[in-house]
Amino acid sequence: MSSAGHVFDMIRRMKENKSELHSQKPGFRDNIKIKESRRTFLRFKKVPNAELTNIKEKIRFKIHRENRRVLIVAVSVAVLFALAYAYLLFLW
Repeated sequence: MSSAGHVFDMIRRMKENKSELHSQKPGFRDNIKIKESRRTFLRFKKVPNAELTNIKEKIRFKIHRENRRVLIVAVSVAVLFALAYAYLLFLW
């Protein structure tokens, strides 16, 4: 029970922070209005199905190429670590 004072202090600080968050201060309300006025709505372009499949194939090709690159780097790093370990193990 020696930490009860610390726990109560933490709870009190959390309540105070929450009350400040929902306060009626003028600056707080002004910031909310500014953020709401900055909202932008997304407008998506209409794309024909043939072009859409072409775009999807390009994206899949890029992902496949990136995955292959990551695999090559991972395997080469693993081989380098294995060679370094073998060098240290057998030559020392």
